[in-house]
Amino acid sequence: MAGRGSLAGIVCHLGLTAGGTIGAHTGRKLEECPKLVDEWAEAALDVNPEAIILVHGGPVAEPQDAEFILRSTKRCHGFYGASSMERPPTERAMTDQTRRFKSIAFDEAS
Repeated sequence: MAGRGSLAGIVCHLGLTAGGTIGAHTGRKLEECPKLVDEWAEAALDVNPEAIILVHGGPVAEPQDAEFILRSTKRCHGFYGASSMERPPTERAMTDQTRRFKSIAFDEAS
């Protein structure tokens, strides 16, 4: 059992990150998450009032999703980004770059 002061930080992990071509297609809805995050945060802060509470994963895949959570919770201190910071932006960049290459017009060699 965790004792007072043993929880320096808690990541409220909401599941596999959604979105993109390979992201999770099932899971929690963003609108359901603030209540859950606050419940988890309250439990952690009861053990250590100085714990840092972060949210991560699930439907929190874009900056506007993180903003929604941070504005809609009472006890969340920030966002912990992992695949949401690398996979979706990389997928978009690679798709855009591929489209640009595919759109090259030229006269075919005889």
